[in-house]
Amino acid sequence: MDDPLFLWAGRQMQTQWWDPYGVPVNWYGWPMPLHEVTKNPPLASAFIALLISIFGESEFVLHLGFCLPAIAFILGTYALGRRFCDHPLPAALAALFTPVFIVSSTGLMCDVWMVALWVWAIVFWLRGLEKDQPLLLLLGAFLISACSLAKYFGIALIPLLLVYTWWRKHKPGWWLAWFLVPIAMMGLYEAITRGLYGHGLFLDAFSYAHEHQMGTILPKLLTVLGFIGGCCAIVLVLLPMLWRPHWWIVASITLLFLSGTTWILSDSLGGYMESSARVNVTVLCTLLAFGGLVVLLLPILDWKLHKNADTVLLLLWVWGVFAFSVLNWTINGRSVLPMVPAVAILLLRRIEFIKRATPFRMNMAFATAAILSLLVAFADYRLANSARAAVGEIQTKFGHASAAPIWFQGHWGFQYYAEKSGLRPFDFKNPQAQAGDLMVIPYTNTNITTLPKEIVDPVATIEMPVTPWIATMSYEMGAGFYTDIVGPLPFSFGTIPAGKYYLFRFK
Repeated sequence: MDDPLFLWAGRQMQTQWWDPYGVPVNWYGWPMPLHEVTKNPPLASAFIALLISIFGESEFVLHLGFCLPAIAFILGTYALGRRFCDHPLPAALAALFTPVFIVSSTGLMCDVWMVALWVWAIVFWLRGLEKDQPLLLLLGAFLISACSLAKYFGIALIPLLLVYTWWRKHKPGWWLAWFLVPIAMMGLYEAITRGLYGHGLFLDAFSYAHEHQMGTILPKLLTVLGFIGGCCAIVLVLLPMLWRPHWWIVASITLLFLSGTTWILSDSLGGYMESSARVNVTVLCTLLAFGGLVVLLLPILDWKLHKNADTVLLLLWVWGVFAFSVLNWTINGRSVLPMVPAVAILLLRRIEFIKRATPFRMNMAFATAAILSLLVAFADYRLANSARAAVGEIQTKFGHASAAPIWFQGHWGFQYYAEKSGLRPFDFKNPQAQAGDLMVIPYTNTNITTLPKEIVDPVATIEMPVTPWIATMSYEMGAGFYTDIVGPLPFSFGTIPAGKYYLFRFK
């Protein structure tokens, strides 16, 4: 999806490592400086630059390289699990077998990097406090800085660990000084980017999120709950082991309430699903929103049991990510990703308390969660590959039949393959298309402008198959893993139509 933005910055850093965003890109329909388009810091792009400098720009190598932060993510969850629960390996597996982790770890964006650094920052900070070792706290502070330079949300570690440490120590101390390291680092970053680009990128990202708030609060809350429940679907799979039988009465009442609320608000939810799919989307949204409520309930139940610094950390971690997802300008799976390690640990703490799990039930639950996550990831892979295949088919059918250039609208991964194949991004501020030129418009994409019939004639519609019964991005079925503008669900089941690419010829 947004992978090209990180890749372009990585290319730029090959020659000017100090100026990652000083290159023009066409992302909104006309060329703009990359620093006005991207809203993420450069650490992931620096890693891309390193991989390209050693191995070249190979898709296989880039994706293989991004397995490193994914592995660090799971190992970090295991390390935290050793401290917070009695079964750290199942906790790590619970994080692994979530759709949001599997899908996010197959991309080239910054989110898995951020959460990997996030969990290890917490690991070393907690160890530094326990062992009273300033060097470990300093390492934790540097990891907070790196986390913030992977994605700006990483700066939320400062208030999270500040509250945790204060709750644990009950008084101020020398440990407060270590928070100055990430504060100074991000202040320096803000000053450098302001000098380079005329505006600081750190504060600019928060301003962008505030200025582009969309939607009313109730539909947005319902959508966020659905995304949390779907992205952390292992919670629904493990549900029979999380509470005792009498809780099912409360669960049934909650499901009835959610189903009615979802149906009433269905017209206000994001996306443009077809009316024939509304019942299917409503049912799935109800189920996933229920899972989201369970996720938010887990740290509260844990707090009632223990009431210590550890439960405060887990509670603020989960609810802080929830608040960010609600306040963010768009709802998407990668906004939910930071809570996954905490949710996985809370699941195991709850299971250990209830004591209803058996090895067989746990293995079956993990197998089910793994299959679901891999199916969602497979659907996302087919979606991504359809863009590459569509570009290839367009070139085969139209690229060699005429010397006329082929223009395109749309961005995300489609733009990467289109430009790589020689197609040209259309510039609405300086249109250069001539009579006879072709224009490609992908249906499920972003920043698309309909062209008037007076200037173009339809030529063909190319349909590329995707997974026919599950989708991560589908207007018709309400799936919008990368943005709820497409749909109110992180994934959806049903009859998924093929991806459409419309070709027009300028008159």
